Amino acid sequence: MSKNLYYIVSGCSGAGKTTASHTVLPVLLLIIGLLTASLTSDARIVLPDTMLTVKKAYSAASTDTSLAIIQAMRKREMAPAWQLDMAEGDYCFATLQYPKALTLYEQAYDNPGIKDSANVQLGLLKRLMDTHDILLNEDKLVTFIHKVRQKAIQRHNDTFLSMANFIIGKRMHAHQKQEKGYELCLQAVEMMKSSDYFRKSVELCNDYAELVQMYMKDGRYEEALRMSLLQEEAARQINSTNAKNKHSLRFVFALRASLLIKADRKEEAALAYAKWKLEKGGDCVTDKAILDYLIQNRHFDEAHDIIHEYCDLLRTQKQNYNYRMIDMLATGSQVETAMGNYEEAAVHWQEIKTIVDSIQNGTSKNLMETTWDLIQREEDVKEKNNLLNVLGVILLLGMAIGAIVLYYTRRIRHRNKALLKVLNSLDAYRRRVIEEKSEESPADQVELDDGQQERQDSQLPTVSEDENERLFVKLDGQITRDRLFLKPNFGRDDMARLIGVDKNRIGHIMARYSNASNASVYINTKRVEYGAKLLLANPDFTIAAVANECGMSNTVTFNRTFKEVYGMTPSEYRSNMKSMDNNKKKNYS
Repeated sequence: MSKNLYYIVSGCSGAGKTTASHTVLPVLLLIIGLLTASLTSDARIVLPDTMLTVKKAYSAASTDTSLAIIQAMRKREMAPAWQLDMAEGDYCFATLQYPKALTLYEQAYDNPGIKDSANVQLGLLKRLMDTHDILLNEDKLVTFIHKVRQKAIQRHNDTFLSMANFIIGKRMHAHQKQEKGYELCLQAVEMMKSSDYFRKSVELCNDYAELVQMYMKDGRYEEALRMSLLQEEAARQINSTNAKNKHSLRFVFALRASLLIKADRKEEAALAYAKWKLEKGGDCVTDKAILDYLIQNRHFDEAHDIIHEYCDLLRTQKQNYNYRMIDMLATGSQVETAMGNYEEAAVHWQEIKTIVDSIQNGTSKNLMETTWDLIQREEDVKEKNNLLNVLGVILLLGMAIGAIVLYYTRRIRHRNKALLKVLNSLDAYRRRVIEEKSEESPADQVELDDGQQERQDSQLPTVSEDENERLFVKLDGQITRDRLFLKPNFGRDDMARLIGVDKNRIGHIMARYSNASNASVYINTKRVEYGAKLLLANPDFTIAAVANECGMSNTVTFNRTFKEVYGMTPSEYRSNMKSMDNNKKKNYS
């Protein structure tokens, strides 16, 4: 075809001016049409009807074909929506689009069509657990570990029970309970080895990889190498049954190269690196396992490419505010410094500082320990042979505890609620994820009295609640971080200037997002929360001195606000917290 077109155009170029003017345009249009048709046919994957099955989507030669099958089936409604959501979620998981995979799995799990299928529910719960584990969503992870365990126990399914137990062991190891973590993980591996699960080799390969990294982190290189050899055995089993998983061996050699270089076995490490280079089909998520080897052997260009690709992936997935990003940026800064790119290294450290300032220092450790305690209680109950005896014991204990609680409730309920509120308030500083983005300020408006403001608020043009929430997070973060509430005259006008909005909109934002009726109550609440910490940190300070330090010169106002927030006076609070501390010391002694 290209030759024929060449001859047509050549003939036109040799014709007269009149002939050319009538001939060239149609020929050019013909060329454009042919090229467009060619490009369109190349870009679109044409699928015969025999390919449009969920099984074919999973066994397709490429991920693009898998997605095309799912989309075609969805358009023609050829399978239940939950089944297509699960298949597309698996596609997104395989292509590292974890947030999108999470959304699709949740959508499938909420579909009424699976309510009578316990096996489908269990499979989706496992997928949700794995995705939250990868995304480091600790709170959600705890929830889904518990759900998988419950469902697996109900169904007498040791395979899925082993998967949940392995993640518990891995998280316990991360929270400095190494020996218990190893014990749980190894028990889970043995349970998986004895199962007839069709993806057993994949699960074992992943489990051994996790154990390699855990042992390597603790400097237990011989045990890590033993796990690496078992990982290779599982990976070769995968390759023999699934041609699409060629990256498994590449991951094995990446981990092994870094392991051996840390163990100072340089020749063996170089051999593992050479094998890694020969294996194809890797991605930045698995290839980052070889970074230790690359950096120690000064292969900075290769390391730089992996780090850059991985950081871009985290940003694309909006997962750049977590410890994975901090670790990767720190490694990147090390590489940039070694390459002489000092400006780029400084940029990495600045980004790390921003992430550290805004990352959530939550209660994941406590949550995981609580989950383990809950699991232990479940196992104790499971070991009871007579359910009626267990229920009888629980009933008797409940009656005894109920009598005690009934006696003490009226005396301690008020104090306990107040102290719980204290702990929640003191923990609020660590739960802030601050997003600081500049925006234009709306035009100033005249100040209205309270009645006029209420009427004016009802007439304001609709503003995106997402925008209002973002402004509140920004404002609250800046006030908390810079302790602006300590300024005696800090008020609504100052808050409005900070985020560039009018005073009336500040009132709406406070009422909607701050759990305070207005700006004044919000500021005073911040002050007494700070005062609560001062009371504990400075037992010799008078109440008047604490009030003054908090920006409230009027002690009466400080006492009244403190009691409104915590349900007790500052003096009572200090006394109660001191008693709690003394009791805790006695219990530990």
